[in-house]
Amino acid sequence: MNRKHLVTKSCTAALSLLMLASTSVVCIPNSINQPVFAATIKRSQEPAGQYQINESFPIDEKDDNPRFDTWSLLDNINRKFYGFKGQGSVWVHSNNPKKFSLYINGRNIKLTKVGRNKWVKLDISKYTKNGNNALQISPQKGISASDKIDVKLPYPVLIDNTKKYRDNDTFKAMDKLIKAEIKNGYPSAQIVVIHNGQIINRSAYGRVNAYTQDGKRIKSAPKVTNTTLYDLASNTKMWATNMAIQKLVSEKKLNIDAKVNTIFPTFKDKASDKIKGKTDLTIRDILMHQAGFPADPQYHNNNYDPNNPNKPKKDANPVYTQDRNNILEKIIATPLQYKPGTKTIYSDVDYMLLGLIIEKITGEREDQYVENHIYKPLGLTHLMYKPLEKGIAKNNIAATELNGNSRDGQISFNNIRRYTLQGQVHDEKAYYTMHGVSGHAGLFGNASDLAVLAQMVINRGGYGNHQVFDEDTLDEFIKPKSNNPSYGLGWRRQASNAYGWAFSGLSDASTVGHTGWTGTLTVVDPHDNTAVILLTNERNTPILKPETTATANDFAGGHYLLSKYGDIASLAFAAVNDDKQSANDAKLISLVTQRYNEIQKNKDDQTNADKADLCGIYDAVVSRKHNKAIKKFLSSSTGKKITAYVKANRSAVNNVRNRN
Repeated sequence: MNRKHLVTKSCTAALSLLMLASTSVVCIPNSINQPVFAATIKRSQEPAGQYQINESFPIDEKDDNPRFDTWSLLDNINRKFYGFKGQGSVWVHSNNPKKFSLYINGRNIKLTKVGRNKWVKLDISKYTKNGNNALQISPQKGISASDKIDVKLPYPVLIDNTKKYRDNDTFKAMDKLIKAEIKNGYPSAQIVVIHNGQIINRSAYGRVNAYTQDGKRIKSAPKVTNTTLYDLASNTKMWATNMAIQKLVSEKKLNIDAKVNTIFPTFKDKASDKIKGKTDLTIRDILMHQAGFPADPQYHNNNYDPNNPNKPKKDANPVYTQDRNNILEKIIATPLQYKPGTKTIYSDVDYMLLGLIIEKITGEREDQYVENHIYKPLGLTHLMYKPLEKGIAKNNIAATELNGNSRDGQISFNNIRRYTLQGQVHDEKAYYTMHGVSGHAGLFGNASDLAVLAQMVINRGGYGNHQVFDEDTLDEFIKPKSNNPSYGLGWRRQASNAYGWAFSGLSDASTVGHTGWTGTLTVVDPHDNTAVILLTNERNTPILKPETTATANDFAGGHYLLSKYGDIASLAFAAVNDDKQSANDAKLISLVTQRYNEIQKNKDDQTNADKADLCGIYDAVVSRKHNKAIKKFLSSSTGKKITAYVKANRSAVNNVRNRN
């Protein structure tokens, strides 16, 4: 066992000594994902941190005591907490422990070995269940007014249980499918699936850089591992900016209904503005992507013409800047596209502005704030902006575009990069205008660290003994927008399958998450305590030839099943459901049949990349050819037809950049 949030046997043994020794031992994960022993804490010392439950009992029965509930008297002895079967602990401290009884889900936890005025950590893992749990503190007969008991109950942490799921047939099918996609031209992938407080799948595939700049496959690049960092693109919006905003709101340092000009006084309409609304714009408007801004004003591109976006014109962009100090001024100068509040248009500008708001309130650059106040306290050492400047080697970062931001020479602007991007943020506004740190893009990370943040959302705001935001704040941010339930405050929502193409139709309507242009997906289903983190670098592939300005974003990687997200997410949810072999065989047969039919019927799906993708799916099917249903399918007329087509188009894998 080698992951950071896993309590090892040695650590468990140390914790068991709590009841025997005069000091208690705290187990803390280190940066190389191994639990280590911290300095021992004397039982007389209060454990530090923030907890799900942090209260003293009994609650005095006085009308002037705000903690005393006169309407529901049992609420004075009961508390709810979130937990999972097989894990959990509680810290207790009392001047007279014999005068109290502690219950978890109605089962008594004996306090007989708890000494007076000493903090003791008790194991409650035998009594916890998945979801909401109940803690009860009941005073005993003869209690005096001075008798007190203090209780601190941490948030759940992830436990590595991948070994138990090693024989899960759906995960086996998913593994074969991803490996076959990689073999047939896809660059790389990293995935973590969590369920009920456990990591049930963690895998890495491919190489950190898959192609040369002229589109030839690289076979010697280092392999992707579970520690490899990916450019998260727009997942930055959730896992950096939203995390920070939610923390500031929870701490009462930011009011999302405040007008932006209460933070930036110059953020106002000008008399010449055709569409007005900036003066009254609120932070809530920005979070809901209804602020009026265009999707992408291309601040970085001096040759972008807002009047004719598909036809570059030298120095035509009135809001062009590659100076981070000028970006607020340029955002204020950006003409609104619609009256705020009347439409929902996803815009990078919204989150660039939110990043600046975070920096103004905290006095820290956004990367410094999230790394120092969110990631580091949680022990997350693989989430950061500008990784090359923080000691991460290039070979531990998945590369993105092969020829910088030039789309193989189709695009040009001041200072454009033309080399393979690896460790520098791909997003143009984030790199050129914001110098690598922006609210909309720039974060790098791995699936394991993102899984901790996803678990924190499932936990309703905390992880271990750290709270990032409270439950009420989370509810406010993930609830559906009234006129567009596929949006929350920043979060994308499944709603009535509005986001099923990415999150899977198997996820609950309450599911939230985001996607990133470089090929990243985060899915958090709080109803089923499940999250799927899929990181890829689909842009680390050739652009299809012949290209034009109109098809400059047509990367070969985008034609593969992995880049469409939903099928991998569906397999992950099916694995949680423990789907059986026959069901999984039927899934793979359906995938290869539907993909073949797409290619036959749609001209846009007849590129070499599409054919290579079909080869990958077909290979995943053939890898299970000894199963009865697969054997029957391969010998059917449809199976033979697909087999012949794949055999005739195997060469497509060697030249995925060709359209035909």
